[in-house]
Amino acid sequence: MPVTKDDLAKLVALQEYDRTLDALRVEISGIPGRIAALNSEAEAERGALAEAKDKSARLVIKRKEKENQMAQKEEEARKYGRDLNSVKTNEAFRALQTEIDRCKAAAGEIETEILLIMEEGDQLVREEKEKTASLKAAEVRVQEKVKVLESCKAEAEAKLAEEKARRDAYAAGIPAEMVSQYDAIRVRRSGVAVSRLDGKTCGACRMNQPPQAMVNVAKGTKLVLCESCQRILYSPEIAGKPA
Repeated sequence: MPVTKDDLAKLVALQEYDRTLDALRVEISGIPGRIAALNSEAEAERGALAEAKDKSARLVIKRKEKENQMAQKEEEARKYGRDLNSVKTNEAFRALQTEIDRCKAAAGEIETEILLIMEEGDQLVREEKEKTASLKAAEVRVQEKVKVLESCKAEAEAKLAEEKARRDAYAAGIPAEMVSQYDAIRVRRSGVAVSRLDGKTCGACRMNQPPQAMVNVAKGTKLVLCESCQRILYSPEIAGKPA
């Protein structure tokens, strides 16, 4: 299609508009992931606290079981003690006394286990307090950071809308067919549709161009596409030309 150097200069400027828009879109698209990562930090703190509470609950159950076991042994010892009054022989007396001693020893061992459980429980209580404080601090920290990110996202979205309006208004001053081809190339080529010709080399893909292509680029009277990457080529003088 016939074009002018001014048209090409405007395409170069349009690409700068689009670079700005692309950067804003990347910034906006990355914010939800950053917020999710922050929320994961708080969730990890909640998980740690829940785990500590679960340990405490299981320890309470374990202590209750041990207390019941100790009570059973103590009751057995009392029962054997009552039976001592009714035995008739020394052999039977000694047998009952052995059972009493066995039950008391077992109760003593269980009592030691209970004391260890109580110590562990005290430690877990301290851990719960620490993890509760850590969670509260994390929630405050995360809330503040999320608020900042949401504010940044809102600002970036507002700026994106403003820049998009400026870009569209600028694009309206370029032949529609050129803009359409430019947009199509941008989609295929990772957002870069226009490339400067450096000597005889495409600045984007670094492939050499045929002599006639270089002549046509220098003239600036039609769109010349890189034979390798199919981007629109422009001469260095266009890059500095006011658009």
